[in-house]
Amino acid sequence: MAVSRKGFLAGAAAAGMSAAGMRPAFGISFSQQLTIAVVVPLSGPASAAGMQIVNGVQQAVDETNRLTGALDRAFLMRSFDDQDSNVGAVMGAQFASSDPTVIATVGHLSGAVTTTALPQYANARMPLIVPAASADIVTERGYRNVFRLPTKDSLEGRLFARYIIPKARPSRVAVLTPETDYGPDVARGFVAEASVEKVSSTTITAPSANADFSNVARRVQSFLADYVFLAGSVQTLGPLVPALRSAGFKGTFGASQGFYTRAATQYAGDIGNALISTSMPPLDRVTSAFPYVGDLNARYGEITPLIAFGFAAAQIPIAASRRTGSSDRLSMIRALGTGGSYDTLVGSFSFSFSGDPIDPNLYFYTMTKDSFQYAGSSHPSSIL
Repeated sequence: MAVSRKGFLAGAAAAGMSAAGMRPAFGISFSQQLTIAVVVPLSGPASAAGMQIVNGVQQAVDETNRLTGALDRAFLMRSFDDQDSNVGAVMGAQFASSDPTVIATVGHLSGAVTTTALPQYANARMPLIVPAASADIVTERGYRNVFRLPTKDSLEGRLFARYIIPKARPSRVAVLTPETDYGPDVARGFVAEASVEKVSSTTITAPSANADFSNVARRVQSFLADYVFLAGSVQTLGPLVPALRSAGFKGTFGASQGFYTRAATQYAGDIGNALISTSMPPLDRVTSAFPYVGDLNARYGEITPLIAFGFAAAQIPIAASRRTGSSDRLSMIRALGTGGSYDTLVGSFSFSFSGDPIDPNLYFYTMTKDSFQYAGSSHPSSIL
């Protein structure tokens, strides 16, 4: 993902604090006010994605405060712009940690940027709720203050292979992945599970810049693949779909969560009935989400995965604080790391020692020219 090199302080001054989030609701004085910080890109190429996370967190805070009495705790949101850069992430973590009312931070967007900021959060004993970064490395560093919501990349690949191989029964699978932050771990997980299932597979890396799609297509054809798994984003791998069809590929496609976006619908004609995986459940089938979906739709229109996971990321520290009485960072880390389940808009979460979800799920969709249709999940889900 492109990184903006603009000065972080200028961005922070422009968007560093959510004015609505810093005021007590309706002018009521509560017994205590606790803050959830959000550190995401609010300027630069990734700002639209960052704002979706901010919107989700803000909505969760507003929903909580709407039902809060004068003797209860109120929650505030404070946002910081990391510009999706390593320097910005470190500075954003420092700013969030310097506010003594902040009991947890929600952030960041990409795996590399999140990983860069981890030592800063650990030094401040700050719980970090990760709503978007699925890279394996985020939870491989051994930090005990990190709690991730989406299914990590390598497990996404494994769960996808475990789901599709018995259904599609492919004989030879070509796994395509770009040379970027997102994709290689997914590909590695898929290939590992395909080996367990005794299915022949090969990994083909597509150059992320000046890609020769015709050459990649020839390599797929020479492998005699009857199934192609696209482990990466639609921006990097999408053009390969028509290139493969033009080269004569007649088999079936599958794609990881980088294709669960409206930008992928331009390839609907060529990709056919491919299954696309994501951590995002079908909210129209989740009865526990109904009380929130109407308000989210009214305020933001379409509920994107980033809005939904931003909402869920805020729900977790709010619930932990109310359940355990946690009002500081260290007690929040203990509350989240010592078991217990937290119900959110996108599912119920409890966290392993690494900080990844215990029993994570994967949801599958097929794509039409203008929408996605739910097809199933990697295993039965308690929220559906």
